[in-house]
Amino acid sequence: MLRIFFALVFLFSSSLFASEKLSGVKGWFISAPEALYLHGQGAVFVDAREGIKFSGIPKSIPLGWQEISRKEFPHQGNLIEASEAKELLRKKSLYPDKIVLVFGDTIGGWGEEGRIVWSLRTLGFSKAFIVDGGINSLKKASNSSVPIRPELLSKINSSDSNDKNWSADSKFVLSQLSDKKFAFIDTREEREFLGQTPYGESRGGHLPGAKWIYYKQFLDKDGYLLSESKILAKLYELGISKDKTVISYCTGGVRSGWMTSVLVSLGYNAKNYAGSMWEWSSKGDENHPLVTR
Repeated sequence: MLRIFFALVFLFSSSLFASEKLSGVKGWFISAPEALYLHGQGAVFVDAREGIKFSGIPKSIPLGWQEISRKEFPHQGNLIEASEAKELLRKKSLYPDKIVLVFGDTIGGWGEEGRIVWSLRTLGFSKAFIVDGGINSLKKASNSSVPIRPELLSKINSSDSNDKNWSADSKFVLSQLSDKKFAFIDTREEREFLGQTPYGESRGGHLPGAKWIYYKQFLDKDGYLLSESKILAKLYELGISKDKTVISYCTGGVRSGWMTSVLVSLGYNAKNYAGSMWEWSSKGDENHPLVTR
């Protein structure tokens, strides 16, 4: 009954997210019109999409999540050393003191923009944001007048620097699996949660006690983030309240990086297990359990 009560409260409470589309800045997310304004003030656009593409967004910097991740199996979901990553980013003219606006393909992608913003925040880029709605929202917003938001620029530039750890490694996950103060979210497709291994995992299944929320359940049909009330209602329905530390995982920390970005933006103490199932399933099944029910 308590879970139902909380769900109803959040469904009908006022939301800092817009009912359909994000307005302004919320946590690690920013709306496309405000992103365009900030770009005009010197912010940098980063294109997180994979493969050959034409963005139509002027002076956007391409950055694939793999570029700042380890290359060797089964650890390719983990970030490379911070010093190496920062040097690579510097060569792309990406600096921690810059406002960085990351967009992806929210309909056809894998949440790469969330993975990159999680990576950047972890590396000390405290002004990195996900553009809500991705490339399509930017194209749509570019056909309208750009809002003038000087207070937004001042707020971002005066915000506190990173002081939290949004990462979890396999040892941390293993040590907290049975702790009721922690909640685990499997952000993969349902078939993966139930044991299929379409992306090269050594074993199938999910962490014992993990809740399944395919990350795109938190997007509407146009690729925009759902309202805060709808997301919170779903989380509370599954018993994932804000008094828990939430660890998300997927195959290699991409979809779960996106989920972590959402949870942090909603005020959760959230962490991304970047090694995820590539890493976990490669370890001995006796000490690193997976279940299919």
